[in-house]
Amino acid sequence: MHYITLFPVIDAFVCLFVCLFFSSYLHCKWATLEELEKDPRIHQKIKRFRNKQAQMKHIFTEPDEDLFNPDYIEVDRVLEIAITTDTETGEEVTHYLVKWCSLSYEESTWELQEDVDPVKIREFEELKRIPENKHAERPLPEQWQKLEKSRDYRNGNQLREYQLEGMNWLLFNWYNRKNCILADEMGLGKTIQSITFLYEMFLMGLRGPFLIIAPLSTITNWEREFRTWTQINVIVYHGSQISRQMILQYEMYHRDQQGNIVAGQFKFHGVITTFEMIMADCPELKKINWWGRWKDILNHGRFKWHLTERDMEVLCRALLAYCVRHYKGDDKIKSFIWDLITPTKDGHNQALQNHSGLSAPVPRGRKGKKMKNQLSPPEMKNADWLVHCNPEVVLQDDSYKKHLKQHCNKVLLRVRMLYYLKAEVLGEAAGYERYNAMRADPQLCFLERVGMPDVTALTAEQAGAEVVTDAPDR
Repeated sequence: MHYITLFPVIDAFVCLFVCLFFSSYLHCKWATLEELEKDPRIHQKIKRFRNKQAQMKHIFTEPDEDLFNPDYIEVDRVLEIAITTDTETGEEVTHYLVKWCSLSYEESTWELQEDVDPVKIREFEELKRIPENKHAERPLPEQWQKLEKSRDYRNGNQLREYQLEGMNWLLFNWYNRKNCILADEMGLGKTIQSITFLYEMFLMGLRGPFLIIAPLSTITNWEREFRTWTQINVIVYHGSQISRQMILQYEMYHRDQQGNIVAGQFKFHGVITTFEMIMADCPELKKINWWGRWKDILNHGRFKWHLTERDMEVLCRALLAYCVRHYKGDDKIKSFIWDLITPTKDGHNQALQNHSGLSAPVPRGRKGKKMKNQLSPPEMKNADWLVHCNPEVVLQDDSYKKHLKQHCNKVLLRVRMLYYLKAEVLGEAAGYERYNAMRADPQLCFLERVGMPDVTALTAEQAGAEVVTDAPDR
């Protein structure tokens, strides 16, 4: 529902510029006070508007030339079509549900076809078509080839030489199943390099879904750059509950003629959201199969030494124990990380979904809020398991420990974020350790794409034994 925007002009009588309920800014009009007062909902709005005008008299600022943000009458996306019959003429009338630029999904309105940008209508019709379900395999490491020059992206855009180098580096690491972090000074195009990297995957036939988690202040820029540079259809998952419900209804899934969701067919290629939105709860994203496997990292990672899962467990515990020891932020977060890395007696992982440290607010400042009389966890000195994971023994590089001490707050907060993503967003169905069981699940897409897993591997996995799977890299 739109609120009413008021702008006074005093002549022979008071006239107000208004945007009516359930109407877009495209249909704003001038109305007299007498006309408006027929609606009982208007009185409080007029009162608030007059109070605001009275306060502005004391501020030496010029009024805006535009009565409202011009973006409000620019079509952002077309969400749905409705064809009805005019009761008077008997002719068919076509309406489109329009989301407007700089406004939320909740403020979308139904508009006549002649009031909607034809280009946006064509984009809507293209996205509405259900694509063929073609499967593309992830390329092998030896298939990687450096791109010597930038391709022509959407709107004739091209990467600069240093941006092409960064994109090539991201692509090389992806081919080699190697995690990486792209870091550079602000303003040099890290966002564009990341987007064009995803677009290279997209052109190979890997149509996502891609998940982009970014700070709230940057998600608009991410969306704009995706549309400027690529044909990837991204949606911004953010806003009120009503807005998120509209995204779920109109933007996420293809539907058949009866309005039923087409299984395994996403309407979007990528989702842009914030960590705060994920923390606040987003059950819709839990149903999507985001990919990743821990054993793939061990098998394909270029480590100096051969590392087993047990070795990685010791290293991770030692690293996080060192960060906990030097972390000067919130005690609840410190307690959560300590409970996360403490082995249980039965050898199973603890269920920490309801831990107070998992939902504790992030401390302000780069290094967290320093507490007076800061104490390390009382269990730390008496923990028997630290004998095998002692940071002073396992972490032997002094320069690395110095760096880790300086950035321990970032390490702990990101580990907390990753735990939340796996426990609350991905869910148990996407567990890394039960790949064969997932592959045998008829509700998922594995059977259609890669076939049944090896029976022996599946049986051993269900029995809790560790086996080497025959699954291809994903």
